[in-house]
Amino acid sequence: MKTFKIVTFQLFNKMGAYINIPFLDSLIINNENDKNTWLLEIFFEEAYVTPFEEFAPGEAINVEVIITNKQNAPAVLTMKMISLKKIDTYFSVLLEGSLHHGKHDYAERLLESLIEKGLSGEALLEAFQQKIKSN
Repeated sequence: MKTFKIVTFQLFNKMGAYINIPFLDSLIINNENDKNTWLLEIFFEEAYVTPFEEFAPGEAINVEVIITNKQNAPAVLTMKMISLKKIDTYFSVLLEGSLHHGKHDYAERLLESLIEKGLSGEALLEAFQQKIKSN
């Protein structure tokens, strides 16, 4: 197993938009098993729990994380919620799933998200280029 810190975490919600979830602490574990599964846990403020509550246990949740360093390319994963626990005024979510290889998934989802926000033409191109360069 290999363990890494997460630098950024975004959840692709049921409305088709990425939601940035600020967190206090995090980790992601590559189980290095025959199923190529990853475990991810983030610890965040209660104000950010709503996007997770949209999903039923076992339902697929698409997430995007940047691991270790902000300069790294985003990793796109399809996860299932294992647990969502309240700890005082905070929450901990544990997710398990698999990694999608390549930047194609990220670019495609980003483009879909920007189009759903109503962007088109030059505005779409500029927003897409800015987001690709920032990740």
